[in-house]
Amino acid sequence: MIVQIQAFDYLTAPASRLVASGGLWAALPRLTRGMPMARLIITADALKPEDVLNGFYEVATPEGYLPPGVMAYRIAYEDHLRAAVREVRYTRLYLTIDADMEADALLNLLGAYSIPAQLLDHELPRPFQRAVAGWETLQAEDGRHLAVLRSRYNQYGGILHPQTLHNLLAQEFPLWIVLQIYTYTQPEAMRLLRLKGAMAQYSQDRNEETRHEAATAAGGVQAVRDALARGEALHAVSLYVVVDGPDKATVNHRATIVQSTAGLEMERLYGTGTLLAELFSAEIRPSGTLTGTWSEGTPLTTGGVALLVGSAMSYRRRTETRGVMLGIDRNQSPVVLNLFNDRNPSYNTVILGQTGSGKTFATLLLMMRHLLMGVRLIIVDPQGNIDLPFLGEEVYQRNLVGTSRATVNVLDIVHEELGSQVELALSMLRMLGVWRDGDALARALLDAALVNLYKPVWGQTDALSPTLAELQAVLRSMPVSTPSLQEVRDRLVVMLDIYVQGSQRELFGRTSIDFNLDHALTVFDVSRLPQQGMAGGLRSAFLSILVANINQGIRRRRLQGDRAPILFFVDEMGILMRDAVMAEYISSEYKTARARLVGMIVADQDLHSLLGPRDEKGLHHGIPILANAANTLIFNQKDSERARVREYFPGLPEVLVDALPILPRGTCVASLPDDLLVVNVVPTQLERIVFSSRLQDREMARRIVQRLQSELEVMG
Repeated sequence: MIVQIQAFDYLTAPASRLVASGGLWAALPRLTRGMPMARLIITADALKPEDVLNGFYEVATPEGYLPPGVMAYRIAYEDHLRAAVREVRYTRLYLTIDADMEADALLNLLGAYSIPAQLLDHELPRPFQRAVAGWETLQAEDGRHLAVLRSRYNQYGGILHPQTLHNLLAQEFPLWIVLQIYTYTQPEAMRLLRLKGAMAQYSQDRNEETRHEAATAAGGVQAVRDALARGEALHAVSLYVVVDGPDKATVNHRATIVQSTAGLEMERLYGTGTLLAELFSAEIRPSGTLTGTWSEGTPLTTGGVALLVGSAMSYRRRTETRGVMLGIDRNQSPVVLNLFNDRNPSYNTVILGQTGSGKTFATLLLMMRHLLMGVRLIIVDPQGNIDLPFLGEEVYQRNLVGTSRATVNVLDIVHEELGSQVELALSMLRMLGVWRDGDALARALLDAALVNLYKPVWGQTDALSPTLAELQAVLRSMPVSTPSLQEVRDRLVVMLDIYVQGSQRELFGRTSIDFNLDHALTVFDVSRLPQQGMAGGLRSAFLSILVANINQGIRRRRLQGDRAPILFFVDEMGILMRDAVMAEYISSEYKTARARLVGMIVADQDLHSLLGPRDEKGLHHGIPILANAANTLIFNQKDSERARVREYFPGLPEVLVDALPILPRGTCVASLPDDLLVVNVVPTQLERIVFSSRLQDREMARRIVQRLQSELEVMG
């Protein structure tokens, strides 16, 4: 059985990951049917700029469907890929094992040993398909020559460390590597140790050199005995390396390089025709030529094997190409993302970063590049800095919220259940200061009035939602039985006056904002709303009903048959997390977004703001947001936030947590479903300008796009 296993980056992985696989190799005699043996197959090659471009073409919307503004943006992005992406060495790893279990059980077992694996869905990349065997080299049918090297047993040992194989894997020519691991059974290990101990003790030649060799051997035997006493096993390990070249001289040169960079003593093998066929077989045959030479391997205890395997697995370079590039990691590999990858547990993303850290810029860059893949974009813009008219009116719509021309009704129907709708409306009214928590009489009166308003229109598709003016009228006419109830009722009527006929009346009529979401990019500019803390909770209430109406608009589009993926970006998410009812609503929408083919991107300055206050159970309102995010990007954070980051991201290595306060602008720690890395966000020159809030940059962007569009017309 053969499976593909996932590598990791030793720069970002916890140190324990390097040796976590040890238990698997020690358990081989119990896990396998025949030989207690496994082979780790490693192929090393290069990811080229054209590979990233071709991967983008596979998922991008065809050029013929793109309006001129979007096409101009795409041209700038493609030029950027050609200039920014460099050739990067990468590896793919496969494990061959004759396991005594089903494939799914093996995958689960490997996961328990920190070896993420999946069934092979492509042909194993072998050095050749057909070849003519020679004594010194093999000649493949395409004319290439190949040579094989193998590690040689050295009784004086050596030093293994996490980068033992990294120099070898980084060479600028293709490599095929096999690490063969045989695990001695307990009786076999004891017999071997007795034999080695006896040879060391009763050596006939007793000159100074042989006495030293005997003492070294005796010390090695004792070290192995001590390891076995700690529960480790004894293994025989062989490292095979295959190199190729257009001619024998090139192959010989590359073989010499391997011998000097492998980290182990290597020897050249000759007459290797049948050996190569077995090396890259999906089976381990007990009677094969290769399995018969297991005893020639270097003896290692489980700790040594785990470290050697960890060295092979920790040479992690991203090779994903089907998506759009966010930036470059510390290994100079392109970080390509597709937020709607079906393998991800959700399509959601959390982004944290202090003001000026590049958080919002990176979010816009990631979203706009997804636009090239046919993704519909919705943005709630708290600063009013997003203005992208170059995309064209057929693509881009901008709504200026918080003016008399863009009113929102906080009583809009956004729930399917009457009780939930009433609860949400009560929450909105509390944010507006109409009533306060703990005022049971006010809540009871409002509850009754809201039920009376919603019941007549409930379930009617085309019915208008009730307004604050109608709520005030119902309250004013509501009969009460006691002076205390009359006092509360009158107070509620007075508190609604500011929104019905007072200074805020122009903002709170019937909803006039277009929530049809007909454009590929819809921006809701909320910069005109009062800042949080001014005018009570007006900003919170407005943002809350705005987000709820957007979600209802998304549902309507799905009912109408629109199946385009949607990215919905909400900045200042912490404001919405301060109200328990709204936090529960947002969390519910966030958890179920995948079912609607929606990826929600929520952003805030830090965890303290995003998480919000604790509920009656002691849990922060924002916890479900973190729990249901497939991707997390953390930009520069205050030093005081490190303890909170450690608490809520326990898998983040300490070295990365310590680096958060000193991350430069545009650099983030990215936690992805299959990776953890430090990313430098790399924008195009056009993106630097069009995402800028400076008026002169926007004018420059308009001229650049016009020039690109003119070039397109000439080419067309």
